[in-house]
Amino acid sequence: MPLVFVVLVAGVSLVYLARQETPTETRVFAEPSSTSVPPTLNPPGQIKTDVMDSPDGTKTLTMNHQQTSERMRYSFYTASKPDEADRQLIFSQEFNTAQALSIPYNTWSPDNKYLFLRESSAAKENFYVFSATGKKFAADAQFLDTQALFAEKVEGYTIQDVTGWAAPELLLVNAQATEDGQKVSFWFDVTSQSFIRLSTYFF
Repeated sequence: MPLVFVVLVAGVSLVYLARQETPTETRVFAEPSSTSVPPTLNPPGQIKTDVMDSPDGTKTLTMNHQQTSERMRYSFYTASKPDEADRQLIFSQEFNTAQALSIPYNTWSPDNKYLFLRESSAAKENFYVFSATGKKFAADAQFLDTQALFAEKVEGYTIQDVTGWAAPELLLVNAQATEDGQKVSFWFDVTSQSFIRLSTYFF
């Protein structure tokens, strides 16, 4: 048998055997679905704290606020000093970052039974009165909304500012007439939830 023919047959055989031993992968691989990728989360920001002691130094009001995405979480606690063993949460809520809650300088009533907070936004200033123990008011209200009560009970004026306490249950409110801009002061009686007009405007 000619040598060339033998070599040719041997070569064909080797190619055939190689193809038999190394099968070709025919499965189709798809790209991973985008839904399998975990969403990117914005971790909560650092908790910031503001503290305001009562005038006699026996009570403290603490505000914790923490930003999460486009929201801000506020929590307010009262406690007796110095050990704060009776620390109590009186209010906690999440707001849009366009709104801000703050502790006014003279937030505490003279007898430490009440306190008030300020809400600020581009649209308005509002003021909320709380019991220092977290006790609810009439009709199971957690706080007194001074702007809402004022609009309900006093016509022709809008609240411009709440400056502090005139007495243990009287909050000093400054308002302005909607027509002529006249400035008038009121006492807000927390117990009766009524407004008493004063003859003198208090700056």
